[in-house]
Amino acid sequence: MAGPASDADIVSIPKVELHIHLNGSITEATASTLARRHGADPQSALGLVDGRYPGRYRNFQGFLDAYLAANQFVQTPDDLEFVAAEFARGQVAQGVIYSEAIVTAMIFVRNGMDPDAMWTALRRGFAAAGPGTTINLVIDTIRDFGREEADATLALVEAADAPIVGLCLTGIEGTMPIETFLPFRAAARRLGLGFEVHAGEMGPPESIVASLDVLAADRIGHGVAAIRDPRLVERLVRDQVVLDVCPSSNVGIDLYPSLEAHPMTAFWQAGVNMTISSDDPPFFGTTLFDELQHLVRIAGLTCNDLATLQRRAVAAAFCDEATKADLRARIDAWAGSGG
Repeated sequence: MAGPASDADIVSIPKVELHIHLNGSITEATASTLARRHGADPQSALGLVDGRYPGRYRNFQGFLDAYLAANQFVQTPDDLEFVAAEFARGQVAQGVIYSEAIVTAMIFVRNGMDPDAMWTALRRGFAAAGPGTTINLVIDTIRDFGREEADATLALVEAADAPIVGLCLTGIEGTMPIETFLPFRAAARRLGLGFEVHAGEMGPPESIVASLDVLAADRIGHGVAAIRDPRLVERLVRDQVVLDVCPSSNVGIDLYPSLEAHPMTAFWQAGVNMTISSDDPPFFGTTLFDELQHLVRIAGLTCNDLATLQRRAVAAAFCDEATKADLRARIDAWAGSGG
């Protein structure tokens, strides 16, 4: 019987990441450079601890404070191109061949950036990935800000010259009735875009159910609250609902005391159609490699399991079928070579 995958296997497998926030990918070094560029002291402006983000937060608000502190310095197209290029190089370094980067475009617009210049900066920055790596965009709206924010986000998307493949609903669950975002969901369908909803992260299992039944979400971001409702887990397995699971960020905002207590292992064993991502990696001191390593260590995944996990991510991606075929072929070639 095959044993658990090795670290070398995790390094070498072609990886697909569907749930990573570009706004949350800003490393301490990048944020510090931007802070100095705009005349601020990084240590005090970013709330760094010995030059690092805290990594563990008392709650979601603690994380959000750190996240917004870094994002305040992404003010010009050059700043954003720098962030996007650093993100692209980081994905390449990890062997991530396809990413769907979630971007809260309205943050950059509120920082004073011209929308056309914003999209150009993203394209130019992502070009740093070079050939063989694809980065597409999923544009989110923060539900806390309601319908007006969603409409403004949609206007940006409709006018964009950018590789946008999906729309996403993020923010604090329950701050607005979920029906508020039915037009946003309808727009995704009209534009031929995928639709993801962050649900069952800090909210209850019912938030996941509403995201599926009311908004017809194509993917659920996080979804960990499902573990509290066995009937919902049964539904997720039966309907093969995709959960984009991000273990370290859930632990980092104190949803779970440890990775061992996280439901990722229970989901895997139950047959939930989950993918693994890093969410906001530098803010939680993690990488996609780390997240996969945790799952291998705790749940005992083999090389075949790793390949299955990546194939699931390909199937759940919002890209076109030709791109999916290429991604599957690369993963299959890895699996066929014995890892």
